[in-house]
Order: sequence, then structure tokens, then C-alpha cells
Amino acid sequence: MKKLHLLLGFTICFFFLQAQEIDTGEAEMEVITIKEWNFLLCLNSSGFSVGFQQGKTPNYKDKHLWEVEFSYCIHYKSVLGKTRPDGRSFCFGKLYDLFFLRGGYGYQRIIAHKPYYGGVQIRYFIAAGASICFGLPTYLDIIKLDTIKGLYTESERFNPNNPDHHIGNIFGAARFFNRFHKIAVRPGFYAKTGLNFDFSNNPLKMQVLEVGVSMDMVFPFIQQMAHNRAKPAYFYAYIAYSFGKKKPRYE
Repeated sequence: MKKLHLLLGFTICFFFLQAQEIDTGEAEMEVITIKEWNFLLCLNSSGFSVGFQQGKTPNYKDKHLWEVEFSYCIHYKSVLGKTRPDGRSFCFGKLYDLFFLRGGYGYQRIIAHKPYYGGVQIRYFIAAGASICFGLPTYLDIIKLDTIKGLYTESERFNPNNPDHHIGNIFGAARFFNRFHKIAVRPGFYAKTGLNFDFSNNPLKMQVLEVGVSMDMVFPFIQQMAHNRAKPAYFYAYIAYSFGKKKPRYE
């Protein structure tokens, strides 16, 4: 978490310095754009996400956009390991894997315009909207003993209160598709804010580095780890790269 915060701070300082660089060259007519489309790849302090954004630019400073994003949230106490060399890795004590599907509205405004000779354009942004949380329950292969079968394994949903689910009885994680029995679905909302830096040399293409913080909240709450209280909200610091295209006003 601390390393990610340091990386975000270094990135912001670097792009602010880049935006202030002065170069000489012949002045060119600025291309005015009215629409933008971009894909987003994001790494955050609790997982990762991918997304798509489509926006309009009614003037040279403002941008209004709609976005869709799919993210995976990892609990900070999750530790992947094995109890058997031939068993699948699992996180002991994990009750759910959490996935978020987001859809919402965002607003961006330029605070440092890109000069005609090149550089970095800086925008601040805010976004919020509705989300759906999908909780994928943990299923494990539990070692069983039968007088006829002998030792065998059976796929069961992890229950920390079940004495058979002691770590010594766990062979490994169950097959991935065995976990789709009782998916928890929760409605919620999200919000995020931060800065993005467009460093593309082509006025009709986007190459953007984005840093910020975001929050997801769902109702009712989901207990992600055993012996830990269910969290009402999930907070992240993140860094993202996006790429896309812009549509000029006059083609």
C-alpha cells in the first residue's frame, strides 16, 4: 500500500514537471475535438480492473463521460498457499472473492492545457454511479475418510465453524466452476476522483496515465474473510493507463 502511494506521488510530480517543459517549434493550428473513446487498464491497492469510457467535450476545457468498469477486489489478509504439493492453491479463511461491475457518469476539467509544441495535458476528474457486487463463495476439496472408499476428497463450501474444514483436512481449492452454486449479489454505488495526464503526441489519439482514489459500497455487507467484520465500504488508491481516439469537430 505504501509503495503504491509513493508511486502515485512520484508519477504526479513527474508529469507536472513534464507539463511545464518548454520547447521551441513552429506553431500549429490546434485540433478541436468533440468526442472521445478509450479503454482503461487499472491496478489498485486491492486488485485490478478494466473499463471503457465514452465522452463528449462541449468546449476545450470540459468533458462529460459515461463509463463501465469491471474490477476484482482482494482482501488484504488473503495469503495464497498449499497444504498438499498436488493440491490447488487457496486462501485459508477466505469466504468470498468479490467482483464489482460499475456504471456511471464522470466529469473532467483541464487544469493544464497541452501547448501547441507538445507536452502533457492535465485534467482533474470526479465520477460516481451504481454498481453490482458479485461474491463468489469459496469451495474447497476436503479430505474424507470412509470405511469402504478409504481416503477421498469432496468439494464443499468453506465453513470456518465446521471442524472438518480444519486446515489439515483441506486438500486444496475446488475447481473454479464448482464455485458458482451460491453467488451473492449485492447492489451498491461507487465514486472516484483524481488526476489524469494525456501525453499522446497525436491530437486525435489518447494515451493517458491516471492516478486517483476510489470507493465501493454495497448493501447488505459481505463478509469476505472469516473472523473479520464485514466491511461497509472498500477504499483503493489506483494507477491506470488508458488509450483511445478522439473525434475532431471538422473532418
